[in-house]
Formats: sequence, C-alpha cells, structure tokens
Amino acid sequence: MANLDDQGEEGISLFPMFNILACTLGVMVFILATVATVSLGTDKAVEFVAPEFPPGLERNVPTWIEWDGTDLTLHPSGEQVTFDRDLRDIPTFDATYEYMFQRIAGTALGAALADVAMERGRYVILFVRPSGFRTLTEVRGYLDLLGADMVEVPIEQNWQRIRVQ
Repeated sequence: MANLDDQGEEGISLFPMFNILACTLGVMVFILATVATVSLGTDKAVEFVAPEFPPGLERNVPTWIEWDGTDLTLHPSGEQVTFDRDLRDIPTFDATYEYMFQRIAGTALGAALADVAMERGRYVILFVRPSGFRTLTEVRGYLDLLGADMVEVPIEQNWQRIRVQ
C-alpha cells in the first residue's frame, strides 16, 4: 500500500486540471464574443419611433439631438450647429454657455430647445458618440441651464445617421 508520509514523495496536484478548465473557459468566452459581434454587424442604423397615445392622454414629446464633439444635430431635420472652438478650452462654464448660446440662437435647434424648456411634457434624448464624451459635461451643463429634462444615450462612433420618425 502507498504511504504518502514520506517527505520525498509529492501528492496529487490539481493545477493541470485547473489550467485546462481555465483555457477551455477562455476559448468559450472568445467564441461567444465573436458570435455576438458578428450577429450585431457593423454600420447599423438606429430608428426610434415615438409611440402613439390615445386622445386625451397627456404624452411626453421627445426631441432627438446628437452630439459628436463638434456638432449638435437636430433629428429628424438633420440641422447642425457646429462649434468651431473646443468647449474644454474655454476658461469658465459661464463663457462656455455664452458661446454655445450664441452659436445655437436663431437656429431650428435653438427653437427646439426653447420649446423643450418652456413646454411641460417635453424632454431631450441626447445621442452621444464616443468623440463627444470629452465635452459632454459642457453640453449637459448647457441643457441643464436651459431647464431641459434630458436622457443620454451612448451610440457607436461608426453608426449611420439616426433616423427618427
């Protein structure tokens, strides 16, 4: 009969089994990620349709705006307001908001934001591309200053323009 009390003999090691399990798990995660990526595809478009409400019920009306770091785009019209300056380089938030107000005033986007700020039941859905994350604080602050309710939705950089009905 085997005696494991001898100091010269080693016991059974489970490390090879754990290594095999870890490698198998890693391969399965890789396959799952690949299948998920392929099934999602590339250059997908997003389409949002406002729901229909029965007459007499108050409804919330969304205003869709896209931010990519330099342009605010109003959807579905596609009108853009371009910011020539980097919003992070403006020294104060007050100066940043004044600059944004000057660029937006008198545009369809400015009118839409005024409607959102003035009417009950209106809110902004702000689609944010990764290139816009750096200056999102300034845009968010501007919309808060207007008193607009807002929902932020991150979208991929390479997605097509958003179609809204």
